[in-house]
Amino acid sequence: MKTNKRITRAYCVELDREMSIVAARREYLSLEPPRERFTFLCTNEECRELKAKITGVNYDVNPQETTQLQTAHFRANPKDEHCSDCEWIEHDSSSDQDKSRPGETEEQAALRKAKRKLDDYIDIFDPSLKEKTRGGEHRGSGGDEIDGDGHGTGVRRTNAEPSDRRRAPTKTTDLERLVESYRTAKAELSKDQFNLLTLQVSGYGVVPLRSYFRHIGAATSLGDNGCVLFGGGTIKRYGEGFSFTFYDTLADQRVSLYVPAKQMSTYRYRRYLKELVIQADEVRYVTLYSLGLLEENPKGKGIDLKVKDLRQIAFVLGPAKSPAEST
Repeated sequence: MKTNKRITRAYCVELDREMSIVAARREYLSLEPPRERFTFLCTNEECRELKAKITGVNYDVNPQETTQLQTAHFRANPKDEHCSDCEWIEHDSSSDQDKSRPGETEEQAALRKAKRKLDDYIDIFDPSLKEKTRGGEHRGSGGDEIDGDGHGTGVRRTNAEPSDRRRAPTKTTDLERLVESYRTAKAELSKDQFNLLTLQVSGYGVVPLRSYFRHIGAATSLGDNGCVLFGGGTIKRYGEGFSFTFYDTLADQRVSLYVPAKQMSTYRYRRYLKELVIQADEVRYVTLYSLGLLEENPKGKGIDLKVKDLRQIAFVLGPAKSPAEST
């Protein structure tokens, strides 16, 4: 059978595990050049026996402000067959999927249809940093599997039937994956559809997705704002470390993030992050998304954005500079 659902995860042959396209990008760009593209197969073991390939699209470039056609995503190989219980096959017809379901309100139906338009919609986000086990692995709660650096993959290892897995919500601890989901939703959906989207934040509750992302100039307080803070700015390198300064101020004070070389050196994906920092010289601006804390600078030089772990930041590169801007 052919898949007819958007594929959010695939099995990577080289890494021997399932992963989201965001995790695939981070792993690929962390390899030392020259790099060879990954081979992806379906997440279903029976489909893998059929050699059902999955194509990873645009995971070999850093995240940028791009059109949806350029967004990193998975797609099925149209020539390959999948088994009948594959989680990426929806057995209802398109017309059935558009109909309201029993007990479903008009708003719930509109929300379900909006989510179907997105490559990888995140239902549940856990912002907590997972502690390492003795084996060096990170584990999440609620069955969400976490990769070796604490990034949520959205993969569930359960004994559920395939039909149950298809209905299961997507959960992650991966901030970058959540940011990608948010950005894609804003680009793909109408304003009314986007405003319907909700996010369950572990330990907090269900909130409108739009309210979980707050521009730095609208931060409500110092400390933890209980949301993702974001804004455009510039990066300056300091050896292996770097700083990021937002264009917009908070209460007329400059807001900056400083990442020392020591913090970079302990980050598993430092090569990936370093390439982003270097490439920032080639673009007009960079947007930073962060779960960090806001603190007054001890020397009275504005406000510091502090992150305990580099998993709490995600960068998106802006458009490339013109030749005149590059000189």
